[in-house]
Amino acid sequence: MTWVFLILLYGIFKGFREALKKKAMEKHSVMEILFFYTLFAFLMIIPFSHNIFAISWRAHLIILFKSSIIFIAWICALNSIKRLPLSVYSVVDMSRMLFSIFFGVIFLKETLGVFEIIGMVLVIAGITLVNLKKKTDPINEKPTKLVMLLVLVSCILNSVSALLDKLLLATDGCVLLGGEILDSSQLQFWYMLYLTALYGLYLIVKREKVHFKSCVTSPIIWVMSLLFIVADRALFIANADPESKLTVMTLIKQSSVLVSIVLGKLLYKEKHILYRTLCAILIICGIVISVL
Repeated sequence: MTWVFLILLYGIFKGFREALKKKAMEKHSVMEILFFYTLFAFLMIIPFSHNIFAISWRAHLIILFKSSIIFIAWICALNSIKRLPLSVYSVVDMSRMLFSIFFGVIFLKETLGVFEIIGMVLVIAGITLVNLKKKTDPINEKPTKLVMLLVLVSCILNSVSALLDKLLLATDGCVLLGGEILDSSQLQFWYMLYLTALYGLYLIVKREKVHFKSCVTSPIIWVMSLLFIVADRALFIANADPESKLTVMTLIKQSSVLVSIVLGKLLYKEKHILYRTLCAILIICGIVISVL
């Protein structure tokens, strides 16, 4: 059950990353953060990468496709984080769980047991309750249709990426690659290289103003990058475990909401934290039951 703890680590680090992204946007633009965030992370993993050229051209195409998906998903996500209270975004974002479970059942032929179904119902209940709260916070209290659309697009694309991770890292070979076997180091290296290139190309084409000095010297962006590479390596290793299931991993990832809610209170003085914490506890109970 090592993969369970790896995914839990991923979820906790994800919660910290969401909080730091919102903090970073107080001084930097969305695209500045995304470019330097991925660039720093890519530079950090180079010394720990191996066999990076031992993959086929088809693998490159699929990894590029995954990077393109995340490229769009993160633009949508950061623009949503910028416009929503962190504790609200973190819970609404968990709707991606429904798409991931759907993909796991349909494409990976995973089955949902009684405990997993009960856990999913509790998680859905927690998400629903947090959205029924009528009182609002100081920052864009009522999410607009555009913001909710951005969150929805982000959730769907992240779920597709999660499905690709599971397929690409199958220990018996990836069906999309005719049985070719990739390891977590190869996937992380090329995925992050392509992602960095896409954000860099965007900045060049759009001719956006970039504050190189402030971004390079930003400790927040460096910490985000470190959390990014550690969390993703844990995620990829967990995906390679034959016993791991996309449906259950998706539920465990929602542990990030507790971190986001706590940091939302500590860093941004958000209101109604007790209510959202109770909703999050309901969600966490669902996660615990799902892995029993």
